[in-house]
Amino acid sequence: MSAKAKLASLFLACLLVFSAGCVETAMLYHGAHVTSVPVVVLQEGPPVAGRWETFDLVIDYKYQRNGDRLELSGQAALSQHYQMNYVGVSRMFAYLFFLDQDARVLETAFFVTPWSNGVGDIQEFSKSYTMPAGTTAISFGYSGAVNGMDSTASFYELPLSRQ
Repeated sequence: MSAKAKLASLFLACLLVFSAGCVETAMLYHGAHVTSVPVVVLQEGPPVAGRWETFDLVIDYKYQRNGDRLELSGQAALSQHYQMNYVGVSRMFAYLFFLDQDARVLETAFFVTPWSNGVGDIQEFSKSYTMPAGTTAISFGYSGAVNGMDSTASFYELPLSRQ
């Protein structure tokens, strides 16, 4: 790893530690607008299954909504790109965003913790959440880094805009 890459990784790690230490997880990205990734509009009734996918991550999920309760389960995995080109996960934060009708973040929760360090590992998850008032949809987000024999890569998909 080059000195420049090490410095960039250290800066990002410090930034994440600083922000995680100062802001409660539920308030991370509060008010930010989810625009570039799939949004899952929640339905009441029987379980609903689906797939949420970006270049970096694939999440196969099943949810059931009953009033303000959400049961969420499934599997998450890094995309084939990372599985074929890297050997380990050095850092990974996976988030669930509760969204209002305008796709703005009402609350944030972790949905896979901790993430194992194998790039090919499938991450199982099953959790129950109390949704904040006004939740009409959910989306996922992440911030991570992988390492290979001679390189590292950082990636993220987070709602950073408040527009």
